[in-house]
Amino acid sequence: MKTFYSINISRQLLIGLCLLFAVSGYSQAATPVVEGKYTIENFAYDDGSRVNLTQHYRTLGTPRRDENGRVENAIIIMHGTTGSGASFLSDRYAGVLFGDGQILDASEYFIILPDAIGHGQSSRPSAGSAANFPKYTYDDTVRALHQLLTDHLKVDHLRLVTGTSMGGMQSWVWGYTYPDFMDAIMPLASLPVEIGGRNRMLRKMMIDAVKNDPDYKEGFYEEQPDGMREAMYSLIFMVSSPLQYQLQAPTREASEAMLDSLVERYSTRIDANDLVWAFDSSRFYNPEPHLEKISAPLMAINSADDQVNPPELGLLESLIVRVPHGNAATLAISKLTRGHGTHSMPSIWGPYLARLLDATETRKQSSLPTKNHLEKPTAAVWQERAPDTFTVRFETTEGMFRIEVKRDDAPLGADRFYQLVSNGFYDGVHINRVVEGFIAQFGIHGVPSINAVWKNNYISDDPVKRSNTRGSVAFAMTGPDTRATQVYINTGNNKRLDADGFAPFGEVIEGMDVIDRLYSPYGENAGGGLRGGRQGPLETGGSDYINQNFPLLDFIRVAHVE
Repeated sequence: MKTFYSINISRQLLIGLCLLFAVSGYSQAATPVVEGKYTIENFAYDDGSRVNLTQHYRTLGTPRRDENGRVENAIIIMHGTTGSGASFLSDRYAGVLFGDGQILDASEYFIILPDAIGHGQSSRPSAGSAANFPKYTYDDTVRALHQLLTDHLKVDHLRLVTGTSMGGMQSWVWGYTYPDFMDAIMPLASLPVEIGGRNRMLRKMMIDAVKNDPDYKEGFYEEQPDGMREAMYSLIFMVSSPLQYQLQAPTREASEAMLDSLVERYSTRIDANDLVWAFDSSRFYNPEPHLEKISAPLMAINSADDQVNPPELGLLESLIVRVPHGNAATLAISKLTRGHGTHSMPSIWGPYLARLLDATETRKQSSLPTKNHLEKPTAAVWQERAPDTFTVRFETTEGMFRIEVKRDDAPLGADRFYQLVSNGFYDGVHINRVVEGFIAQFGIHGVPSINAVWKNNYISDDPVKRSNTRGSVAFAMTGPDTRATQVYINTGNNKRLDADGFAPFGEVIEGMDVIDRLYSPYGENAGGGLRGGRQGPLETGGSDYINQNFPLLDFIRVAHVE
């Protein structure tokens, strides 16, 4: 896995709705994270204040301009309440998205991670002005970020606007405030409505717990008021996941110990004024009257176990129809979801992001090789002999992995695999059968007509020369001489398959951790194996059927022989 390091990175640990755990550090440099600050003189806040505003930010990658000089690869990712841009440098976020061959590969994109007003190392109450700090709003934050991009970073267009929690809400604001500024929008863990009901009540409970403490001294305290501990009870509820909390603390003793630990941890890492200002900055948020103004394609993602945006409200589904190019999904509760914190787990929702980027790609594709032999199995390319040894690079929605093939292990299988990869057969193909500790299988083409051509286009068996150990790769089959296009990777030691004639032709030499992370909760339900006889709907419905019925399945974005 590619790692990331930071130039002069702050050691301040801020937590927010986007984090349940501290951001991990990076000890081995691979991709630089450049930090900077930009001051807007006499920034005009919505409350009438005009004071200097300093914004801190981090960037990865380099901006790229099109033939008209417009930036075409910039992405802004906005954090949650009381968080900072540093939260996106964690293994579970950057480690899944920003690395080599990953969806937001930092060598391809210019990634901007700002600290919002009142957060991180940007201007904030705790930096000196205390309760005299402007009563900022989400509108202020979005306008300031737009000025940071255009005036300082010289970014005149965004490939993607996305964010988590507060950053998700600000993504909606971006959409109607600057509708022509971006190609795509992906809000995570948010709703496009005024914050009311239980959500606002919880926020006011936190604010009141702090401000009603006499030691708060109207915001000019010398020590953090004890009311901060009381405020944490509401925050902990907001970020909680009922299923995960039950699994982590199934007894009274464990529950109380976990609560005490969370209260101590959170209350000592947040400044009281910063907390009050941050949670109150949402007071005027309300995209609902402006939804029709959002012209960029938008994909909103929530989770069914999110206590901040509970699905029973039905608001996302009822309002997304007003966004001209809007779509929305609420992820089902699973062993992988983490309540509100699911927004920071791209390992789950990555396929949605990849599809959004694919659907909004505007660059010319003429330079890409043409794959026009998939419906012509008699073409000469399908007789090509594989090299004695070759490596295939797979870029998936979960990350990149490599398979090394030694033709001598299974000559016929190696030749077929080489031909399929070389002619683009696996590009866009879903990894539909993922059974933990057993296998990850793929090879049903997303275009039904192409799949029909190859479904029964069999090759003869190879003798089994090597065992089905963890990381080995072989063709699936239903019996003797029935290998076609479906391939599986052993994620456990499956030596018992040797006796059934499954002949490995390759081995994963990099990225086994990526394969272990492939989305598995669907198990055998997403078509299962060839012998199960349940792949018909996938074969006839193709990618459209899979995306509709199994939207979280990871897929191969591109595969090629290196």
